[in-house]
Amino acid sequence: MTLKKITIENVKGISSRNFELDILANRPSLLVAPNGFGKSSFATAFKSLQTNKLSVHEDHHHRSDSDLSAKLTIEYENSENAVFTLEADDTHNTISDHFSWFVINSQIKAKGVGRNFGGRTTVSASISVDPVILIETIPEREIFKYSHRNQKASFGCNGKVLPNISPHLENIEFISVLGDRFTLFDRMSQVRNQRKIEDFISDVNAQNGTAEQLLEWVSNNKLVYLSQIEPLNEISNIILNANLGVASPALSFFIGLQLHVVYTEDKPKFKKAQKYSSYKLEKNEYKEMLEAFNSSWCRVVPKESGRKLIVEFPKTNHISNGQRDVITFVALLYRAQKKLTGSNCILIIDEVFDYLDDANLVAVQYYITKLIDKFKDEGRRLYPLILTHLNPYYFKNFAFSKQKVYYLDKRDIQPNTAMVKLLRKRNEASIKDDVSKFLLHFHNSEINKRAEFNALDLRQTWGEGDNFYRFIREEARKYLEDGDNFDPLAVCCAVRVSVERHAYELLADPAHKQEFLDTFKTRDKLSCAENHGVSIPEYFYLLGVIYNDGMHWREGQDNISPIAAKLENQTIRSLVQQAFEA
Repeated sequence: MTLKKITIENVKGISSRNFELDILANRPSLLVAPNGFGKSSFATAFKSLQTNKLSVHEDHHHRSDSDLSAKLTIEYENSENAVFTLEADDTHNTISDHFSWFVINSQIKAKGVGRNFGGRTTVSASISVDPVILIETIPEREIFKYSHRNQKASFGCNGKVLPNISPHLENIEFISVLGDRFTLFDRMSQVRNQRKIEDFISDVNAQNGTAEQLLEWVSNNKLVYLSQIEPLNEISNIILNANLGVASPALSFFIGLQLHVVYTEDKPKFKKAQKYSSYKLEKNEYKEMLEAFNSSWCRVVPKESGRKLIVEFPKTNHISNGQRDVITFVALLYRAQKKLTGSNCILIIDEVFDYLDDANLVAVQYYITKLIDKFKDEGRRLYPLILTHLNPYYFKNFAFSKQKVYYLDKRDIQPNTAMVKLLRKRNEASIKDDVSKFLLHFHNSEINKRAEFNALDLRQTWGEGDNFYRFIREEARKYLEDGDNFDPLAVCCAVRVSVERHAYELLADPAHKQEFLDTFKTRDKLSCAENHGVSIPEYFYLLGVIYNDGMHWREGQDNISPIAAKLENQTIRSLVQQAFEA
């Protein structure tokens, strides 16, 4: 199943916008857009979803106008290529019929504290971290009502065969599994099954011997009979597969029979006790997870606050930013795992990645990958949508092996088709060295590769460097003077050539100039010039975000939008202008 399109209307900075995505399940999807584009509005739309409607906070309506009706629409395509449209507004929600969702965003808040000194109020600012709510409502404390003595007496004269199951009722991992199995106990109470159980108990009570001898008799004579009581057999298998130290099928049946009695004697109490055991298990899981990331003297642990289980963070000077960020993220990811139910689940991660260091970024990617694998193993579909302003193709710490990148800020700027073709074929053997050396970088010598260009169906005149340089300079002029109808790829190349030309011309020694021309990569060329006494403006290095982005064509991705977005930045435009005037 594929998420085809997401449409958002009147949420925060978004008036109305369609996101054409084609997102596949169970793989990380990185949604890239610059700051200010509306990524937080995207996340807010999903965070405002309730089961029955889209409930947008009054501060999150577009232009803070609550009269503007907010709406979230999802189009998805199923395995049979049928497309369905789901929507949510302030009156209804059809999205919840097909998807569950969870949003992870930053819990960091700026906090101002006012103090009065001699009638004058001063305000100091600090950073606080909202507590992460792990469990909204802690279930009531309850224990199982079990008496081994009463069970043996109720069983009959051979009640000695029954093991004491008190330790198993305290095994929270085992009891947690029973939460999805209540129907098995109900089915055991059906007349037909109950009659078979009563007949079995009568047969056991008719035997003689010790408890061990009775177990052996059951093992030799009654296992097939008991296995035909389907719900009891299923419970037996659960017991054998649990970490209870029970290896005997006969013993597992006797444990199952006792669990059934405890259940039928007081169903509400049994269910409450099971729910509380599951809570204790979940709390332990959170504790172990947090412990794995605790590295400071100030330990971060889950704590009960009223009826909630929360993670409360110490003051920011008592915990490192990296530790705080990764603990917050992983805690929320674990909570997401509990909240995401059903076959189709959407996980929104709002710019959390943008502020993690390399090691912690690898850590959270590992946990996301584990979550994806869990969904795959369960035959479910997870759509992790990671909102970021970082271009994953240029940041090595995005290490997902199967990530797919989507640029939300798509631009209408169209590159010159001849320029695209040149970049696609730049590594052809007949032109590879010359294209890189004489066209895509500055060089003071001429080439003539017209014949080779013609054979590759490239623009023949560009086989001579001066013709290509004239083209990229003209595109740079259109960018700086007109601001539209320019080729962004050519502008990137023109910036590179201009920066390298300036550095080259400042070198006095011919040997140094030749060394410069023989050096690969613009940054290394600039360093070469500096090593020989040339003062290189810092912004020449900063412009690497422009001249490095556009010189390689990556098939199957949007190569233009990220470059065009950078070129529209006024500071970038000013730096490019300076580079051409240097």
